[in-house]
Amino acid sequence: MNPFDVIATDLDGTFLTDDHRVPQINAHAVRVAARRGIPTIYASGRPVRWFGVLDELAETHGWAVAANGAVTLDLATRRVVHARAMSAALIAEITQEIRRMLPSAGFAVEYLGAWGAEPHFLQHSEVPHLQAPMIELLARGPVVKLLVVDPATPTEDLAAVVGELIAERLTVTFSHVSQAGMLELSAAGVSKALALAELLDDLGLAASRMIAFGDMPNDLAMLSLAGQGFTMSRAHPSVSAAGYPATGDNNDAGVGRTILQLLGESLHD
Repeated sequence: MNPFDVIATDLDGTFLTDDHRVPQINAHAVRVAARRGIPTIYASGRPVRWFGVLDELAETHGWAVAANGAVTLDLATRRVVHARAMSAALIAEITQEIRRMLPSAGFAVEYLGAWGAEPHFLQHSEVPHLQAPMIELLARGPVVKLLVVDPATPTEDLAAVVGELIAERLTVTFSHVSQAGMLELSAAGVSKALALAELLDDLGLAASRMIAFGDMPNDLAMLSLAGQGFTMSRAHPSVSAAGYPATGDNNDAGVGRTILQLLGESLHD
């Protein structure tokens, strides 16, 4: 009998290396698990379009929870199984409230297959599909995630301010810590754990028979849902403090090593 029935793992800082690659041992581990009938669910804050990093593992027929639980898809077919959009009216209301409190804040929105940003949103290497004022971004289509960036406020401070302002109207989390803070907002109640619980029900699997790996605050609910949660050696302090065993460094395939050890399998074919 297998020691667990399903694997759930975060991607960045957990399953992937710091340069966004899949370590060979991690790939080997999920392939071994698949041969033993154990599926892997990749649960990330990443949008759907950023899951191409897992294309090499398509034959394992894994599943993905994207945008912190707002979207669930079958990785083999890229079919969206569940989507949890946000209220456009509520987004408009909340962005106005945040802007009054934090005038330097900028906003971006994630759709199922694209993203849009305000003209003054703090840019990075990926060019938005649509650059326009918020009212036009919201008219583009259903939004599954709202990004808030404030170059004047570090991430954890930004989370405290926005979290208190929003209360329970939206879910507020983050998956990266920096001086120019960025938050990821989803519909109320949406989390990796919610999406996982729904998918496990679809698959006829029990959360008590799931192992999970994560490193950031947006992973805490997922780790709590699992029968056994594991953190990474460089996890955010709030995750390390939760008391889950640390499984090693993401750059040294800590996830894959732990999976293989639990299955009693070797590190290589």
